[in-house]
Amino acid sequence: MKITAIKTQNFIGARDVDVKLAKPICLFAGKNASGKSSLQEAVRMALTGESVRVSLKKEYGRMLTEGQTVGYVVVDHDGHQSAITLPNGAHEHTNGNDRLPAVLPYVLDAQRFSILPANDRRAFLFGLMGLRTDGDAAGSRLLTKGCDPIKVDEISPHLRAGFDAAHKEAQDRAREAKAAWRAITGETYGNVKAATWKANKPATDGNRVRLAREELARVAEQIEHGAAEIAVMQSAAARQAQESEKSAGLRERAARYASIEAKLRKDEAELQEWQAKVEHEARKGGKQMPAEPTYTCPACSAKLRHDHANGALVEFTPPPIVYPTSEPGKLVEYQRARDLLARSVENDKRDLAAADLAARTLAEIDDARSDPAPAPEEIEAKKVKLAEARKEQTRLAGVVKSLEADERAAAIADEKTDLARGHHRDVAQWEEIAGALAPNGIPGEILGEALGPINQRLASSALMTEWTQPLVDGDMTITAGGRLYALLSESEKWRVDAMIAEAISHLSGVKLLVLDRADCLDMHGRSDLLYWLSDLAAAGEVQTALVFATLKAMPAQMPDEATAFWIENGTIKEDRCLYAA
Repeated sequence: MKITAIKTQNFIGARDVDVKLAKPICLFAGKNASGKSSLQEAVRMALTGESVRVSLKKEYGRMLTEGQTVGYVVVDHDGHQSAITLPNGAHEHTNGNDRLPAVLPYVLDAQRFSILPANDRRAFLFGLMGLRTDGDAAGSRLLTKGCDPIKVDEISPHLRAGFDAAHKEAQDRAREAKAAWRAITGETYGNVKAATWKANKPATDGNRVRLAREELARVAEQIEHGAAEIAVMQSAAARQAQESEKSAGLRERAARYASIEAKLRKDEAELQEWQAKVEHEARKGGKQMPAEPTYTCPACSAKLRHDHANGALVEFTPPPIVYPTSEPGKLVEYQRARDLLARSVENDKRDLAAADLAARTLAEIDDARSDPAPAPEEIEAKKVKLAEARKEQTRLAGVVKSLEADERAAAIADEKTDLARGHHRDVAQWEEIAGALAPNGIPGEILGEALGPINQRLASSALMTEWTQPLVDGDMTITAGGRLYALLSESEKWRVDAMIAEAISHLSGVKLLVLDRADCLDMHGRSDLLYWLSDLAAAGEVQTALVFATLKAMPAQMPDEATAFWIENGTIKEDRCLYAA
């Protein structure tokens, strides 16, 4: 930024300043209370719109010169103007851009950086170097380092809360993965052990399992066949036993055929005799009741008649003979004997038919009988073999079960090994991310990228001025010659602040520097300052440097790139200004 003119009216002690800047280095000198600091504050407010003397905009009227009601500051720079008006605090830029470079407050007030808290210093340097620390930028750096993309996506939301929060989350994830590994293995986690850990795996032989299953299937088939064969044999034996039992009854009934036939002949003969006796007695005078229709039972061959009372068939009883007298005599006795024998004959015929049927049925059974049934000894032998086969089946089932258990255990062992390997991989990947997010990881890299250029510039400035070299370390601690900033003298602090402000000006490309209270330097130090700035201006690295110092008189000599203005009672005394020889 090149400032070409400064004009103030009624701005605190700078009552009426109107100065054109023909050279890049401008020294504003004067005695105490001459308006130097007011002029420096006027430039700052015109460019930034902010004030360090009052905190509220409604208090801007206090910065008016005593007794005045209106004031302003106008700074010409880079072909444009920036202005502030009092007491309303109206701030504007003629280029229509209300925002000038964000680093302006740090080059307009050299002490500003050193009073920042460490975290704010770090954030400012990151912004100065255009270094992004957001989640996307950090995620890109993690991917560049070869971190797992999936886990980078998982940690990205935590990066919004900062590197510390994301670093802690990655460590927690690594611990969780170690706990998962321990849960799978039952052992204490160790990086070396986990890299080669495998679950105990029993030896397995797929061919042996196959053969055992085939043998078990063969024995099962054998048992099924044997059980069916025994069932057939037992059925045949039972059937033969039933037939034998039935044949015995039939044979017994068939064997009675001859005796039943003889009895029938005998009963038939006696029946004829008694029938003759009945007929004889009837002819003697007895009168028999009229005959009624009779029927023969198809099942037992008994004679039946209708019961006149209800129409049912009942056993037929020959009607008694009616005698002319009340005593029936022998005829009744003969009739009863005849009827008894008639029933006996009928029974004999029935029994003879049953014996004949038994004989014929027995013959049919004998004709239909096939091979003889198996003997009990044969069936028992089959049962023994079946029991042995079942024992073998039980044994083979145990063998198959054991082999299958080994196969399952082997599969589970492989699964456990894979799971443990996956958890170990998670541990390694989360630890890699945690390491990358640790202070000495990506944050350190970003910090190094921010500190490297500024420390290099500070080293260059210290070499040019022959002042003690300042250093900003990773903790944002400022030192000079190894001593903390707080332990430096006033002039040493001033030199450190001036070099840091110049480094900010250079790295940002703003090329503007405003240094107040340069009078804390001795004569040699002031000369070093002016010639350092002049060399920078000659090299095109500074376009404008405004230096303010309380002096009793103007310097005797100025560098080629410098001009000195004497300020007194808030105005520039042209007759006392000093230009380079």
